[in-house]
Amino acid sequence: MAIREYVKDGKKLYKVYVNERGKKLKRIRIQRIISGLDSINAARREEKKLLKEVTEAVAKLEGRGLTWSEIIYRWEISTRGSLGFGRFNVHSIADHVHRLERYTDLWALKVASDLTRADGRHVINLAISKGISPSLLRRIRSSINLVYTWGLEEGFIQHNSLSGKSPVHGLVVGGKEDKVKPILTLDEVRKLLLEAKARKHPWYPIWAIAISTGMRSGELQALEWGDIDEKNGIIRVSKSFNKRINGMKCPKNGTWRNVDINSQLKELLKEIRLERAHEQFVLPHFPEWKYGDAGKVLRLFLEGIGIKKRVVFHTLRACFATHLLSTGVEPLKVMRMGGWSDLKTFQIYLRLSGIDVKGVAEALDVIPSSDTTLNVIPLFS
Repeated sequence: MAIREYVKDGKKLYKVYVNERGKKLKRIRIQRIISGLDSINAARREEKKLLKEVTEAVAKLEGRGLTWSEIIYRWEISTRGSLGFGRFNVHSIADHVHRLERYTDLWALKVASDLTRADGRHVINLAISKGISPSLLRRIRSSINLVYTWGLEEGFIQHNSLSGKSPVHGLVVGGKEDKVKPILTLDEVRKLLLEAKARKHPWYPIWAIAISTGMRSGELQALEWGDIDEKNGIIRVSKSFNKRINGMKCPKNGTWRNVDINSQLKELLKEIRLERAHEQFVLPHFPEWKYGDAGKVLRLFLEGIGIKKRVVFHTLRACFATHLLSTGVEPLKVMRMGGWSDLKTFQIYLRLSGIDVKGVAEALDVIPSSDTTLNVIPLFS
């Protein structure tokens, strides 16, 4: 605050300058200047008025809270500071922040409390116009809801017309498409492994073990000889390779499990041991596998033997579950061996195997037998 005198056209005048910063949010700054005052008393009166005006304006702005970019930054810092005590890791935090910075950049300088449902629809519609997938749309909505709710709970965002909900809360962003997943039939699985073995394809043992155990790609890469208990006929799955950290982590569901070794797999493991007994890992780590192109290798080989299906490496895990279920193995045992903890996810394989409806229509006896003469009554002898 300052009152200064100056001379204009030979007349002494006064200028008042007022500057106020936020006490909680230092980024808030309001300035006011008034000049042309003809007396010091008039200047002092104006100074008081301006001071009251800027103080009220700063208080109002502070009451509205932080901008959206500041909310994202504080959420990131707070969540990184509590690593190991929650459901986030460094990669999931980075994913949330990346999505928010990329798809909500229009909100960056807006006060979070001022965001409306219209702002939410605008962000979603803009993302749709870029042609992104429904699954990514749902992840964007999830990230916004997550960080906005955190801001409300921490008091960084003031309640507004949204009644404590994020700008995208409740917005429909595209339902999941219930498509039949491509899967290899049992005959196609046998053809795949038979041809791969005959041609001595380097991926043969990887594909064979994947189909025989249902292990995930990362779990297969992390498989060591010490994980195989030949005496009891089990594989202990306790770790998984993660390409993002270029190291080991827990399996996807966070718990270890045992996998049964059948007689065919037992013989295959003996063959592999002859070649790789001195290696740490049971299976070779090909560059294509390490960098996410395992599905491409599989598709190219399948096309070469006349099987044209848009499969991915994970399809082998689906084959394991589906074909075991179709032979009558109890679903709970298949879930336990494959490491599925979510029954909702596992329902996909129950439907693919057809066991959920198998035998239901047997009692519907309506189609005539192929030999209809047995029930014909002769009219003439």
